[in-house]
Amino acid sequence: MDKNEFSERVQARRKELFAAAFSVVRNTEDAKDAVSEAVASAWMNLAKLKDVTKFDAWLLKAVYNEAKDIYKKNRAYADINELSEAFSYGADMGNVEFFDVISRCGFDKTTHQILVMRFVYDYTLEQTAADMEIPLSTVKTKYYRALEKLSRTEGLR
Repeated sequence: MDKNEFSERVQARRKELFAAAFSVVRNTEDAKDAVSEAVASAWMNLAKLKDVTKFDAWLLKAVYNEAKDIYKKNRAYADINELSEAFSYGADMGNVEFFDVISRCGFDKTTHQILVMRFVYDYTLEQTAADMEIPLSTVKTKYYRALEKLSRTEGLR
């Protein structure tokens, strides 16, 4: 993957990457920092990516990890409405609300990633299992349990 393709793929997913980071750090500036750091790190470590078809999942994981590191350092929360100020990222409020809901449900990191890959990136469960390199049965179990929990969550009915 060359610099142009890398840049195009990152730009195509910047809204989702920002929303994913925001769902962890809950602060616009920290979310921007997490995305920037993760993208820079991904570029520097691109040679370590064995399968370019897994780029989106790989980058998403890098964003989550960076956001978790920032969150642990800052522990700062912001109101979800702060996202409207992040117009430079053009955040899709539907995605923001989705990330907010799944964050409030307290899903583990793996379940969180499964839901993002399914609903934001529109991956099938099979593609998700392959990209995350975990058994399909694990993906299905976590996915269907998450859907059950979401259906019982107050405010989603």
